[in-house]
Amino acid sequence: MKKIIIFLSCFILTGCFENSGYLVKSCEKQEKSDDLTSTTIYTFGFKNDVIDDLKITYDNIGSSNTISSIKLSLETQNKFSNLEYNILVDNENEYKIEYSVPLDSNKELLDKLNVKQSRTDLVKTLKELGYTCE
Repeated sequence: MKKIIIFLSCFILTGCFENSGYLVKSCEKQEKSDDLTSTTIYTFGFKNDVIDDLKITYDNIGSSNTISSIKLSLETQNKFSNLEYNILVDNENEYKIEYSVPLDSNKELLDKLNVKQSRTDLVKTLKELGYTCE
């Protein structure tokens, strides 16, 4: 009996049952141009490889003119996407916004945002697009 308990303890401690609980993962990509640094972060909660919570954060840092243009573009997009969002930072040189993406959104929107239903597929897609995943 002790051997079985020790054996099971080893599996639990080494993470062999990792997919049995709810986990959160993120993937990030940073792009730089002359006067703009854009960072996009996908953060998603999943259980047994099925994503049930997804947030996408766009953090843009640059000149005031560039940030004004990005802000206007995202505000226009917000009107048509019907996604819930929070503006996390809104100042002259930085605009950071976080979107909550319902996984039952229309296919066109999910495709545009590169959203997949499984963690494995999403991570694979994002890595192919140059994201680094933890």
